[in-house]
Amino acid sequence: MKKEELYRGVHKLLLVSMIAVPAIPLLLAVTMGYYSYSNTTERLAVSAIQQSAVDHRDMIASFLQERRADLETYLDIIPSEQLTRQSGHKAITLMLQASENVFNDIGLIAPDGVQVSYVGEYELAGKNYGDAFWYRRALKHGYYVSDVFLGYRNVPHFVVAISRRIGGKSWVLRATINSSVFRKLVERVNIGDTGEAYILDSGAHFQTERRSGGELLESDSYAYPVQTKSIMTFMGEDNGVDFLFASALMNDGEWRLIVRQKREDAFRSTTMAGYTILLILISGGALIVVLALIVSRRICETLQSQASAVQLLESQLMRAARLAELGEMSAGFAHEINNPLQIMKSDLALLDLVLEDSLADGGDPAARDEVIEITDQLKLQIDRCAGITREILSFGRAKAPELQTVALASYLSEVGALVDKKAKVHGISMRCDVEPETPDIEVDPGQLQQVMVNLLNNAIHAVIERHGSEGGEVCVNGDVDEHGNAVIKVSDNGTGINSANLEKIFLPFFSTKSPGQGTGLGLSVCHSIIDSLGGELTVESKKGKGSVFTIHLPGIRS
Repeated sequence: MKKEELYRGVHKLLLVSMIAVPAIPLLLAVTMGYYSYSNTTERLAVSAIQQSAVDHRDMIASFLQERRADLETYLDIIPSEQLTRQSGHKAITLMLQASENVFNDIGLIAPDGVQVSYVGEYELAGKNYGDAFWYRRALKHGYYVSDVFLGYRNVPHFVVAISRRIGGKSWVLRATINSSVFRKLVERVNIGDTGEAYILDSGAHFQTERRSGGELLESDSYAYPVQTKSIMTFMGEDNGVDFLFASALMNDGEWRLIVRQKREDAFRSTTMAGYTILLILISGGALIVVLALIVSRRICETLQSQASAVQLLESQLMRAARLAELGEMSAGFAHEINNPLQIMKSDLALLDLVLEDSLADGGDPAARDEVIEITDQLKLQIDRCAGITREILSFGRAKAPELQTVALASYLSEVGALVDKKAKVHGISMRCDVEPETPDIEVDPGQLQQVMVNLLNNAIHAVIERHGSEGGEVCVNGDVDEHGNAVIKVSDNGTGINSANLEKIFLPFFSTKSPGQGTGLGLSVCHSIIDSLGGELTVESKKGKGSVFTIHLPGIRS
């Protein structure tokens, strides 16, 4: 449980770290990028609406200036002696017709304030404008554009008036601007989908209709900030909707040209950038989380497998250490057993002498033969025990290899005989074939025997695992290769080895056997022994087909 909790803690730490480390710089980069981009786009939006207001103001001012020039031209072409005559009225009629529907009507006002000549749809001839504000301003300044007012016609309109002194007296020529033409001119602003333009007077009364609502002479409910500069921009809320405003003074400060656009429309690119960045954050964050989950899980699984491998290695090392201790103990036991065996052998020799003396004087020949047979059997078994103890002592001692010339034709048969009985017990067919041209080799017979016995035991184990007690085959072959080297092959038709394990088959403590059935040291030791003898140990195997272990050893050249 403690290890599982430790691994869970490590996994959580890895997961948090792998999410936080890339997420923090991603958030910083995205935040800084969005802040910089939004500031830039907002400045561009403000600059665009401000420039639009300036251009629109200049266009309207140019239109009004052209109308002034038209009136001045008209007034200049009327001779002074015809101002009050019928011919003067005809001239004014021609002026209205030439205005191309820009003027609704034109009137000439005498120095006493009475409109002496009028061309238009209303009955305004003879009307006195002496007290009209626009008339007095035109007399004072020589030119004036009025605010929208009702006047005698009781219809919202505004006029352009000019004055000129003729014969020492001031005459005024005034014209009513076509409201439809002027409104279209003012509304002709191209800013997004919600951009609109309109004109207010100094009292915030509409001088042109507003597309989103606002009739002529109505008072605008929005509280506009005081304007001291010719152009200004600001943001505000009107009827629950946020707008970006640009205000431009015109008509000598009497009017304010307002250009406004909904904030969401003006800053749409910023909003879209925000959505894009949010999408990037969500997708990037999801990708980071998914990758962190996958990578952290794999790292933890690798750590667990490595820890399990280390734990297995430790257990194998402990088992190897116990085997080493057992080997040392076995050597001690063999030494201790060997002493009483020698004593028994000496006593048995003495017994032979006594029996010969006692039986020389006569006795039953059958009894004598039986006693001799018993003593011979005792000698045989004592010699076998002594041989076993010598082998154990020899195995337990670390000694340098003793190289000898070995004829493989006889040697391989002798080695095969060591495991032949074990093979037959399990119904395995053992075969040993050595080609006549197989060269002799110079090796330590004991070391080569250790290798061969290990390979044969492994082959028998693989065959039993696949075939049980029927159909198993193990073959030992001797031959020579093209370089004159001796080739020894141990082949079987057992379970075989899969390709993944083939790469690790000669590693220390690696075993394909079930737990408790092998130390994983046999093939590693065999590989080391063959290497020390100047040879090579290789393997070819297919799962379910069998294996072939091949030993190449330098041959003795005759």
